[in-house]
Order: sequence, then structure tokens, then C-alpha cells
Amino acid sequence: MNNLVFISGDFSSGSTLLFTLFRKSGGYHCLYEPLHEKILEYVIWPLRVYEHHFFVEDYFAEYKGFRDIFKLFNPKWGGGELSLSENDDAEDLYRYINYIIESSFERHDKVMLQFNRATFRLGWLKSKFPHAKIVHIYRNKDSQWNSIVKRVQSYHGREDVGQGNVGFTGFNIATWCEDLKDVYPELDKDNFQTGYQRFSKLWELSFAENQKYADISVDFMDLTKNFEETFGKIAECVEHDFDIESLKKFVIPPEKQEKIPVRQSGLGDKLLKLSDKVGRKYARGRLMLMGLTNRKSLSSRNKR
Repeated sequence: MNNLVFISGDFSSGSTLLFTLFRKSGGYHCLYEPLHEKILEYVIWPLRVYEHHFFVEDYFAEYKGFRDIFKLFNPKWGGGELSLSENDDAEDLYRYINYIIESSFERHDKVMLQFNRATFRLGWLKSKFPHAKIVHIYRNKDSQWNSIVKRVQSYHGREDVGQGNVGFTGFNIATWCEDLKDVYPELDKDNFQTGYQRFSKLWELSFAENQKYADISVDFMDLTKNFEETFGKIAECVEHDFDIESLKKFVIPPEKQEKIPVRQSGLGDKLLKLSDKVGRKYARGRLMLMGLTNRKSLSSRNKR
């Protein structure tokens, strides 16, 4: 199954950009974040562009019609049971991922899944889907940390979001560390004095794990600064003939992103936010009627 690709990257690493490039190419059926704890809600009511993700529109549109995800998906995978070895069974997780892959192949002859929550499950994924190509995207540690903190600050509208604390929960950092510390005791909060220190250790472990299993690993800055050559290497790895020149317009370097509004402000934006608020409530109500709201995500209290 050489026509199956997994994209793996940390939060704020550039993985959404890679997802967008694959999606805009038209060459793949692209599934965004299949382990996202709120995926069932977003399938019912779309998650649209937010923050500085450009050109994405409806993140989870490709899941529409996959009816069995409502009985196969468990939101606990979004923030718990994050580490799986090559020899673990995890039959329920396998049934879910295999289902969405097979359903995608019914729609397209090539399939791509983009993960932010699979880093410490890559060995397991590789053992279950040995022919899949794994594309890893990473970002400089300090750049990624600054991006995470800035995005959390923007989300909450304040400077101090607890980033100096070892319990900093932005993008689930502390939640992940707590879940993983039995396997990686070096992530225990007692080993650190600041949030950045704990994040740094998680970043290092994540980078090493991705390097271990990825077929290709690319730097986000190389992708944005030297797009043709860097994406060309990805194309060669996954053996797909992308129209690289036409995809360049979807790549916006980080230093330019802040100057471009994701949405125009004004009445239209307010109506969109109101519509989304109503839609979120509707989706949660639907899940309640379906009896699915009792399976709460371990990280639902955290951003994203």
C-alpha cells in the first residue's frame, strides 16, 4: 500500500501546512487529525479557519459520510494512552484507523492522514500499516515554543498564561507529560523548574521518536524558505507527481503571517462567530442524543 501517507508533527510544527499542500494538490483523500478529541463534534458541525491556518476552510470535510466513526472513535485517544509500542494490540484504535483508511480508499486511490497526536504511537502505526510512508515535519525548539505561547496568549487575551509553570497546559504540554511519564520518567514535573524546560524535554523525545520511524524528516523553515527543493524531496519520498509550482501560493512564511488577517473583522466576522457558537451547541446536543458525550476526552479542558 505505497499510496498511503502519514504526516507526523508536533503542535505548531507546520503539519497543517503540509496537510493543506497535500489537500490542495487533489492527489489524495486527506484526513485531518484523526485522533482529535473533538472530531465527532466537528464532523457534525465544521471547524473552520482559525488562528494562522490559511486556506484550510473545513478541516474535517473528508470525514463526512464515514458513519461508523461515531461508534468506533474514542476521544480519550486525543490526550491519553499516548504511547504504544510495536507489539501492543490496541485493537479498538486499529479498527478505527483501519476503517477510516479503507473508507478513504473507496473515494480516492491515494490517502493521507495528518497527525499531531501519533508521535509516540508511530512504532505501532508502522507495525500495523507497514507500507505507509511517514513524513515528519518539525520546527526549531525555541521557535515552536514561542509560537505555542503566543497562540495561547492570543486565545486567552492575556500575557501570563502560565507558561512559566511546569504545569503549563498550552497545547496539552503538561497533559502529555503526565500521560507519558510512566514510559519516560524524565518528563515528571519534579525534574523541571519552568514550563519551557519541560517542553524542551518533550520536544527532544518527540523529535527522536519521529526520526526513528519517519521515511523523511523536514524542517518547517526549509519548507517555507526553500519550498521547491524541500517539497520536491517529500514528493520523491511518497512517489507522487505534485505540481509544485502551483502549490507555492499556499506557503506563507511565519514572518508574513501576522500581517495577513485570517478573516476580515466586522459584521461578517461577528455573524460567523455567532453561527459557529450555535453550531457547536447543536453538535454537542446531537452527540448527547446519540449517547456519546459520556466518553469525555482527557484533554478537553485544554486549548485545541
